[in-house]
Amino acid sequence: MTIAYLVAAPDRQQAPLKTLAHVEFQLRVLGLLCAAATGKPSSLTTPGSLDVWSRYILLRRSSLRCDICESAALDVADSINTEVAKDTSIRRMRNQVFHGGPDPENVDLAALHQVVSANADHIVAIYAHGHVTELEPFFIPINGELAALHDYSEGSATYWPRHGHATDVTRSEILEALQKLGPQRGDRLLESFALDIQKDLDGFAARESIQTLVAPPEPIVVRWDLRTSGGTIRRVDRFELNADHARVWHSESGTKPYKAFLADICNWELLKERLLEELEEQVTEESLIREELFPDLKQHVPDVSARVCVADGPFGDGSDVTITQACKRIAARTGIYSSYTNLITLTGEAGSGKTHSLLQFARESLARGGELAPISIYISSSGKSANSLDTLLDASMGHTLILNSRSVLALCRAGLAILVIDGFDELLGFRTYDNPLSGLRPILDALRGRGTVILSARSSYSEARLRQDLELHASMDWPPYVTTLELLPWRPEQLRELTHRLPVEEARAKMSPEIRQMLTTPFFCLAFAVWARTDKSLEFLQFVVETYLQRERRKQPGQAGVELFSSGVLADIFSEVAEMIARNAVAEVSEDDLELAASQALDRDLTKEEKRRLIALCGMSAEWAENELSFKFTHLAIAEQFLARQVARLPLDQAASLLFSVAISGLCAQLIVSIWRTERGNVPTELIAALQEKVTAAEPYDQRLPGAISLGELWAKVHGTGDGPRSVRRITVESLELGGSGRVSLEEAHVQNLTVGPDIELRLASSRVDRLDLSKSTGVALVGDSYKQVLELLTQDELAVGQSRIKHALGLADEVTEDITEIDSYFKSNIALARGPIIVNSRDFAPDDNRLNWVREYGLDAWQGFVRRMQEEGKITLEKVNASGRLKVRLRLTEAFDEQ
Repeated sequence: MTIAYLVAAPDRQQAPLKTLAHVEFQLRVLGLLCAAATGKPSSLTTPGSLDVWSRYILLRRSSLRCDICESAALDVADSINTEVAKDTSIRRMRNQVFHGGPDPENVDLAALHQVVSANADHIVAIYAHGHVTELEPFFIPINGELAALHDYSEGSATYWPRHGHATDVTRSEILEALQKLGPQRGDRLLESFALDIQKDLDGFAARESIQTLVAPPEPIVVRWDLRTSGGTIRRVDRFELNADHARVWHSESGTKPYKAFLADICNWELLKERLLEELEEQVTEESLIREELFPDLKQHVPDVSARVCVADGPFGDGSDVTITQACKRIAARTGIYSSYTNLITLTGEAGSGKTHSLLQFARESLARGGELAPISIYISSSGKSANSLDTLLDASMGHTLILNSRSVLALCRAGLAILVIDGFDELLGFRTYDNPLSGLRPILDALRGRGTVILSARSSYSEARLRQDLELHASMDWPPYVTTLELLPWRPEQLRELTHRLPVEEARAKMSPEIRQMLTTPFFCLAFAVWARTDKSLEFLQFVVETYLQRERRKQPGQAGVELFSSGVLADIFSEVAEMIARNAVAEVSEDDLELAASQALDRDLTKEEKRRLIALCGMSAEWAENELSFKFTHLAIAEQFLARQVARLPLDQAASLLFSVAISGLCAQLIVSIWRTERGNVPTELIAALQEKVTAAEPYDQRLPGAISLGELWAKVHGTGDGPRSVRRITVESLELGGSGRVSLEEAHVQNLTVGPDIELRLASSRVDRLDLSKSTGVALVGDSYKQVLELLTQDELAVGQSRIKHALGLADEVTEDITEIDSYFKSNIALARGPIIVNSRDFAPDDNRLNWVREYGLDAWQGFVRRMQEEGKITLEKVNASGRLKVRLRLTEAFDEQ
């Protein structure tokens, strides 16, 4: 697109208000051309209003150095004085309208169109005369369309195309060019507020109806059309910044906070009612699944609150609290601006209660009253078909007749809503674990460093992949601050609370350690409670599967009452489906895949009757996706059960190949061990050995290799506790607890949390341990230089971070040395452990965030020296960020630090 396209006269049928706005855009384009022609636009003020641009053109038209073009520019600047209604010029009409006056009447549309046509001809002729040789940085192409500069700061510049939304640009060469040319900036805070209003209203306003006037010191005036189910409503709203720079709205009843304006236009109480109606349907659906699997328990089972470990950060200090308490902390901080979006990941195994907890949080937030306390907008992946979060949000909010994806994000930016995405790793559009950021990035970009998003994932692997993606995509415009909420395994007292009315204690005492270890999630607790009340003719795991299959068989009557599929065949079908889902890393299978799984289980082709009945399997919920049926397990814990069963029933080499290709969860590993012991009479040591062989042979090796994760989870369940020496190579595992006795050797291992018992010796080789817990042991447990591969060391007395502190905690140094190598090691370790962007003052690199207080451990001079050394070595770059107060920079890693 060209300058001619930017300034071309609009259609004659366009509304007068839009044509008035186009006059201002034309003056902006001409003013920027004058600035580009002179090369030193010291008096150019951005963003600028109609009068500002007219005055700038009058003063700077001489930069064109051409009498003809200067005369044409004068005509354009003076065009705002043209009368287009009785005694009303374009300037007066625009100011009248945008200061709350009535819409213009009896406008001479021909005269108005003559102005924009003449202006367009003049500007095109001026540009064609060749006075401007380089359009950048005042004009740049965005998505194939030329856009004009609106505003800029140290961290980003905003450009407006002729149509559509403003775009933030962070390209360093553009920002550097603007800094060199040095345009003056107007009322930055007020203009930024106006830009944010425009972005927010995009989700509520009729298309292209928003007209904004910014003319300090007057309030911002916005004229726009509010979309409603009954049509559009014309509104005029005024906004300003108070003495404390807080954003306020001038309502009919007085001055109110800006978020009260957003609540007003979305009819706050009605919106909450409609969201709650939809939510209650999801709560009912979730309860039905549990009741169908475990009937007759409703009157016996109380609601037991899950507990979570809140990572150290804005919402906690690493301690555990109830999920209700954690959600209240999150809601309390939603409206606090901190320069980044809070991205909170709730992780936990299938059946651990993530969905139940998030539904309860959302339900409580939507209760009546509470003034403008943030609401939870709950979006579930279950049964939804979408190729992006935008389309999923639009589909989920359609029933409200108020919100869409853009208005949801507007409420999030204002702190009025928390977006909750349950099962984000299962959503269509980013189903695989390989790149979860690809689906989230558009949402994070649109939030522009504000708001709160909660994601649930069935394992911490997804959350770890998200963190790695954020590190790899260091150029992201608005990187979030990630906080982890980890659903903790249920404690014995929670199990007792859940089953206190049921006779389960005696049965529990007789169970094997493997089974007792499984009773740490609500799903298996409920199954156990039902099993304990039966005659126990089946083993517990067999009972879980049989309960599920009985539910299926009731839905599968054939001719003459003969069942089409026996329990054994159904189990085999579900096991095949579980393998398909795991291999494809998707939440569901197609109808063809379901038929294929059944054919493989039966070892023959299906009959027509079997095909017809197969799709009614109630264990597999059916949804329409891409014009065909897709099927998924009604509960992830069931999927894990059948995947474990499939591993146990396959020949050894095939089982090892499956685990090499699929990263299993800790729950699945636990189930594999239990089923293997039941069916084969021992633990799966030969399976671990076969998988170890495949992982050892993998080249090139990556710690994210699915086989390394599966090996880590299985090895932890089988060999984590034992007697005698044991070793493993190339495992990736989140939590590993070493108990029993003997020397344990970990080679090329990556462990997030490693706990060592009192009678264990640990040898690490070419490994990385994020946190090593020796609080139950002593420093003697570490063999040789194993401590060098540890980032954090927890002892009975302290939490040591960095090599110098770790050596001191282990008694390897008489005093803390301040050798440069050890200081660098300390800072590198903390940067590796950082859970968010590292933003410091640009002048002295000092942090404003108390979460970065580790920067001051050796004194600010040592930190400054470290940053400069890393810059010289090319391992760190500094990027300017858009933030209030002193100038800030973000530290970016250009490569991973060498491990110490």
